[in-house]
Amino acid sequence: MGVHARTLEFYRQLGFADEMVADGIEAHRFNLREGRADGDGRVVASVTLEEIGAGLSPYPFMLAYPQDRHERFLIGKLEEAGGRVEWQTKLVGFEDVGSQVQARIVGPNGAEEAVDAAYLCGCDGAHSRVRETLGIGFPGGTYEQLFYVADVKIASGFERDIIANIGEHSLALMFPVRAAGMQRLIGLVRPELSHRTDLTFEEIRGEVEPLVGVEVTEVNWFSTYRVHHRVAERFRVGRAFLLGDAGHIHSPAGGQGMNTGIGDAMNLGWKLADVLRGRASAEILDTYEPERIAFARSLVATTDRAFTPMIAESWTGELFRRVVAPLVLSVAT
Repeated sequence: MGVHARTLEFYRQLGFADEMVADGIEAHRFNLREGRADGDGRVVASVTLEEIGAGLSPYPFMLAYPQDRHERFLIGKLEEAGGRVEWQTKLVGFEDVGSQVQARIVGPNGAEEAVDAAYLCGCDGAHSRVRETLGIGFPGGTYEQLFYVADVKIASGFERDIIANIGEHSLALMFPVRAAGMQRLIGLVRPELSHRTDLTFEEIRGEVEPLVGVEVTEVNWFSTYRVHHRVAERFRVGRAFLLGDAGHIHSPAGGQGMNTGIGDAMNLGWKLADVLRGRASAEILDTYEPERIAFARSLVATTDRAFTPMIAESWTGELFRRVVAPLVLSVAT
């Protein structure tokens, strides 16, 4: 839900960054708050986000823009350019025959058809069929903790700040998501409930509201999930490429997953365009994997180092959340 400055700079090259900014929400501040069981919490550190990148970028702020709207926005731009998305269509398999890729897909009517293409870009997520077909390993692991995510309305009215709430054995974040008044809550589920697959917001409301210091008046949707950290062993085999979650998944620290996938697409997209239009040699495609896989490995390593102590249930995690994190944030700003 966070669109970083670099992504907006990419969109500026394509001519529609300002349109997205106008449709999103500029987050004003990042507050680190110590939450308490009685609801009487306090802000221990605060950073302004409105001009955090002043002089470095035309977009010196964090833009809150939910991914479903983001996808609709990009699909609209694709259609304006003459392209379209074929929904309910699944890749069954493919073969790289040297001069092209021969793919088999199944459409909404269930019929299989063959598609020949110059290249195949696997942007098909963590369970990528493209990656599996290529036999590329996806080493890494899964964090033990279970997380919840919910879009809610709060009694105190719409809050534009990003707020990280730290408490005893707990962590919860609140983001502005929709100008209509929706906030997004993300946090840790306590260990005794981490085995549940049917958890509801009402079962954790009693601990979430005091920790975050809000009263939730409406729940739009609620879900639970686990976080993984993995990087594919390769980002390219012949005429097939991996991008986004198909190539790398990591913790939500820093809100970089979607932005990194967009960075992959921008890196490979202009190179493919130049090759297909005869403006560059196909050798330029060899630069995609080393550039993006190095970035992905660095990103997964750094987010893991930041994320692990933030969610740890031991005394070290408690020390990091309640003492180290506020101190580091205060000194850094």
